[in-house]
Amino acid sequence: MNAYKKLAPLLRQAFRQGVDAAARGEDCNPYVPESYLHHAWVAGWATLACGWDADDLRLSGGRGLADRS
Repeated sequence: MNAYKKLAPLLRQAFRQGVDAAARGEDCNPYVPESYLHHAWVAGWATLACGWDADDLRLSGGRGLADRS
């Protein structure tokens, strides 16, 4: 199996965790600095911090980045 196929769900999860942390006002990243998961978490956190609505983050339709969970 391709490593990217294994990593994709983890990146999506890390992104969503970043969004959720920003919604709670937390900024403690649980991942190893400079790792792919660290950057995915930061991207999720920054998405909300920059004023995007978490409800607008969708996988389908080409409009957003993460699925609703």
